[in-house]
Amino acid sequence: MTTQTDCAPEPYPGTSTDLPALRRQLTVLQGGKVTSVHVPSESEGRFALLLALTYRRPNGRNGLAYRWLTVGSPAWRLDLTGPGEPVVAAASGDAVPRLAADLRVLVGRQITDVRITEPGWDTLIEFGDHRLTVFPTTYHTPDSGPDWVLRLPSRRQLGIGPGARWEARG
Repeated sequence: MTTQTDCAPEPYPGTSTDLPALRRQLTVLQGGKVTSVHVPSESEGRFALLLALTYRRPNGRNGLAYRWLTVGSPAWRLDLTGPGEPVVAAASGDAVPRLAADLRVLVGRQITDVRITEPGWDTLIEFGDHRLTVFPTTYHTPDSGPDWVLRLPSRRQLGIGPGARWEARG
């Protein structure tokens, strides 16, 4: 007698754990400039940065696209870097009015580096003397959304998280 067992469904269908491919997707952030910050009134640590991103059009000329980078992770931190130890400038647990004021320091700044660490997939986005670190969430429900989302110049949506996974949609 033989039995057949169905494979367990993939917990997040359509997602990838290919870190080098994700790093290639994120190169579009290099040199991007923060033009605006949005913090919802019931933020719970969420916010969005409007970025001006340059990209190469199919005809070979440079284009400019304004795209939102939305942080939905409950755990992130903005550090002031420089000589000595980094100083926390803002964090996900801050009150909304203070959070909005503290994040406005990024307006006008350019992204100088984007890194994703291994094995934890912390995302580090450098803005000269400031660094935004988004920590991936480890506890997820079926309704959990990504830790952060970027709309690419191609209009595809890149979602990172929950955990060590990502997907491109659209």
